[in-house]
Amino acid sequence: MSFLGPKLLLKIDSRLRQAFPHRQHEPFGGVSIILVGDLRQLPPVMDKPLYASHSTALALWCSFQTVVTLDTSFRQQGASYIQQQFRAILQNIRNANALQTNWEALMSRSSAKLAVEHNKEFDSSIHLFATNALAKHHNTKRLKQLHLPIAQCLAQVPRQTNIAYDNDDQLPSEILLSVNEQVMLIANLWIQASFVNGSLGQIKSIVYDTDSKPPDLPKYVVVEFKNYTRPHWDYANSKFVPIPPITRGGHTQIPLAMAWALTIHKSQGLTLNKATIDIGKTKKQGLTFTALSRVKYVHDLRIDPPFTFERYSKLQSNAYTTIRKKEENRLAALSSQISTSPPSQQL
Repeated sequence: MSFLGPKLLLKIDSRLRQAFPHRQHEPFGGVSIILVGDLRQLPPVMDKPLYASHSTALALWCSFQTVVTLDTSFRQQGASYIQQQFRAILQNIRNANALQTNWEALMSRSSAKLAVEHNKEFDSSIHLFATNALAKHHNTKRLKQLHLPIAQCLAQVPRQTNIAYDNDDQLPSEILLSVNEQVMLIANLWIQASFVNGSLGQIKSIVYDTDSKPPDLPKYVVVEFKNYTRPHWDYANSKFVPIPPITRGGHTQIPLAMAWALTIHKSQGLTLNKATIDIGKTKKQGLTFTALSRVKYVHDLRIDPPFTFERYSKLQSNAYTTIRKKEENRLAALSSQISTSPPSQQL
């Protein structure tokens, strides 16, 4: 729900009132809506947070009166002092509380402080960047370093229209594929098997029909997904899965994207074995927290380039921090009503 802004919330409300005209005078057309997330993570793109919206959207936001708070960290578990310190650092960042000691601890994980052999361990890790341009630059560099043929794949667009669908946020007009390329699935193909948008893998082969070649679309791309446990497609290689082209909006395309580097926005929700973080120049608390919390253990984190304490302390000057904390107090009060209700009234 941190991604959800007033503009989108109003569109959802308007569309549901149209879909259920007999209840058009009720919020969301009388449909039950559940919002899930953390207001301290990434804010909406090109929009305000819900709690900082104008009167109409704010009234919709405030119509959510049942609040259940989940307060256990499952990603950064462990009873060691280092893990407790890591959790405390992340909690302070979530609260926009920038401490000198926390910054010093984080900088011990900067590329400048790590030994040469430790830096080499992170060279193959996923790199997280604050902008699309930086992520694309890193991906392109790593693709060239493979020194293998690269297949250009152009999306198929219906001939009866001249619309290019450049704004389709799932399937790009062009992708570049190569054997050994690290990729991410960018569509939900099998939700029950957690084979979803964000699944990470490595290309093993690219298969074309006998009468086609680049820039035509492949028949399918064989990708190795380390976490795949469902029925085998290739019994000799149980983790191999064929990914065919799919159609979304006006595009037919292979639903893969290069994933040596991701934007911090794209990484939200992922748990990474290792990560190299570039938080950029932004002072957004949510961006910093999301980036640093993608790994389970602090020793799986590398910060490159390092950032100054002045940059770190700007977390506290975010325009929405004070408003958000006030809103969190309101939600906490609603949550406490649930926890103290008789069992028959609990969710």
